[in-house]
Amino acid sequence: MGLEFEKIAALEDVARELNDSGLRWAVTNGLGGYPDSIGRDLDLIVEGSLDLAVGHVIKVLESAGWVVLPNRQGWIWWIVAFRESSDGSLISLQVDLFKHLQWAFTWVVDKVSNKEDLIRRGPFYEDPAAAVGKRFMLHALSTGVTKFREKPTYLDFSERELAVLPSLLTRLSGRHWPEIVKAVSSKDLTLLKSELVSFRRRCFLKAIWTKRPIARLASAFQKQWVVNLFPRQGAPVIELTSGDDGESRKLLEKITEEFRKLVYQDVRVVEDSSQKKARHWCRLSCLQVVLVFANTPVPAGLKAEITVARDEDDQIYWKSQGLDSRSNLESTKNLKVFLLNFFKKKSSILKQRHSSVIRAARY
Repeated sequence: MGLEFEKIAALEDVARELNDSGLRWAVTNGLGGYPDSIGRDLDLIVEGSLDLAVGHVIKVLESAGWVVLPNRQGWIWWIVAFRESSDGSLISLQVDLFKHLQWAFTWVVDKVSNKEDLIRRGPFYEDPAAAVGKRFMLHALSTGVTKFREKPTYLDFSERELAVLPSLLTRLSGRHWPEIVKAVSSKDLTLLKSELVSFRRRCFLKAIWTKRPIARLASAFQKQWVVNLFPRQGAPVIELTSGDDGESRKLLEKITEEFRKLVYQDVRVVEDSSQKKARHWCRLSCLQVVLVFANTPVPAGLKAEITVARDEDDQIYWKSQGLDSRSNLESTKNLKVFLLNFFKKKSSILKQRHSSVIRAARY
């Protein structure tokens, strides 16, 4: 079985478990070319207990031998999981779960559509309205047309998605926007950019005077707190202090190559951490970017979870909490073994932190 199909099989098991749980849920993004391929991560909107849904995801993956790292960042859960695949390589997947998605006070996605409006794909239920909100509306409101210039495929709408766009525009802004529909259909970024200026303003005003203003205000503040004001470390932080010789550069390339095969958003090699404020690096880590600080200090607010250094015999080694490649010959030869053991250690810490969520799905 190929790596992609091992990942797909695990996510199908997750979908079946959620179907049996009685929770209402749907995919907003990530199915991609299913059943032949699937996206980097799977985004799920959940009605009902989000903690219970998270517990079900963890239970299914762990029972199949995955090392699970549950990470809550404010209003959203990121479940990242790792396993040694059938060919000996390291395979990973990610499931994101949330009850709503927002821009400022506007809840772009806030519920699962009616069952007759969902699309069944294998054990998955795909929500066209939520998919448009996640892939198009969030980026349109937050960055205008910037993201669509970077990723033109974000304007590739299916017939079902294009059909729900007018009602979504009306719900968010309080009026019809045929010009935005026209711009999306023709992929006219100039027209879209001009229309989004007034659309964004209308959405902001409508959100302020709509129902549940306190909940929207609290949610907007929480997002700013978690992502912009006080971001917490999320993805692994690596410190390399072994120098800039050929051996060190070769190892650095090997480390970044291994992490780029995994599910994280990106891998950044930082050679001068003083060029940006500490909050910048913390925010990247929070948003699932692996940071490698190469011969430069790790900024305040972050903690190196993996250290690559030289011992007294001038031999390069890497270590983490309770793990040291010098004490395990196999780990010295195989970075994958070290990383899998690292993820196991991190998993036990995170599961202890979220023990109540894990217990919830067992009863």
